[in-house]
Amino acid sequence: MSNRERLLALRATRELAHFSDAGLQNLLPFIDELCVAAGAQVAQEGRLCHEFVIVAAGLLETCRRGRPGQLGPGETLGWDAMRTRGVNDATVSAATPAHLLVMSHEQFRAVGALAPNH
Repeated sequence: MSNRERLLALRATRELAHFSDAGLQNLLPFIDELCVAAGAQVAQEGRLCHEFVIVAAGLLETCRRGRPGQLGPGETLGWDAMRTRGVNDATVSAATPAHLLVMSHEQFRAVGALAPNH
């Protein structure tokens, strides 16, 4: 993805939409890209959350307490669990090949450090 495409993906999220353009630009070095095949598990309900995930392209299936759902482009998982160092609230798998933007714990903490400057 180009930096412009990555910025658009970040801007599309509820959690990062309030950041200024400069603030989002500052986050780019902290974002990794990951392509997953259909069927790949992204998160498991009840397990410690290790990353904040943004769906850039593709479709993810979720299962929260037995209830199915979906996540598509611009939707995210792990924000609250990463903030509280908690567990995943759903099992998530790729329904289609998916392109994800991912922040690890260390990268996620950088977002918190940059937040006052957004």
